[in-house]
Amino acid sequence: MGCVSKYLIVTSLFFSLGQPVFAEDWGSKSGREQALEELKDFDPSVRRSALARLAETGINEDVPYMLRLLRDDNFSVRGMADQAITGLWLRLDNLSAKRLFVKAIGALQSGQERQAIDHLDRVIDAEPSFSEAWNKRGDAWLRLGDLDRALADYEIALKLNPYHYGVMQSCASIWMERSQARRAYNYLSQAIAINPNLDHLIPVIVDLEERLDNDRI
Repeated sequence: MGCVSKYLIVTSLFFSLGQPVFAEDWGSKSGREQALEELKDFDPSVRRSALARLAETGINEDVPYMLRLLRDDNFSVRGMADQAITGLWLRLDNLSAKRLFVKAIGALQSGQERQAIDHLDRVIDAEPSFSEAWNKRGDAWLRLGDLDRALADYEIALKLNPYHYGVMQSCASIWMERSQARRAYNYLSQAIAINPNLDHLIPVIVDLEERLDNDRI
């Protein structure tokens, strides 16, 4: 079906050995608690700045509050919310593991999946609760055509981070490849329920719904 290459969403952010590089709003530095309060501010620029600070200082428990801004009335706030949530998920305090993770991302971008897996194995050994390492290793296995290992890694990533709408799309792409419409539909429905800005999923979901309806005839 070719669904993997068409519908798989791979996060692409540029890393330094320190913090990821994001939009200009990332310059402001104030407390995490204040940033959470400012998510409710009337001014869209304040909400964007708050999201940016949470990408640097937030914790996993802050993600549900950030997810609400994926439904913000302001387009730029919604875009910043997506970037900030991804930035928080990609943050890794262990410097040696972070260096390995950056190398793994570079290897993936260069098409060196086996090398990426070697780096990610070491990241997972050092930081087994870092969901993005499992996610990216799943991406590497997927590119190598090993759907079983990819799905296993994605499932662990989702256990560690049940809000990860990107991983849900990756799981759906595998089930579409396997002609398992119900499972693919369930993953994509979850993804768009969390992030309603995933407009590109709508025709895919509609197509899957039609298949499921036909199966019931």
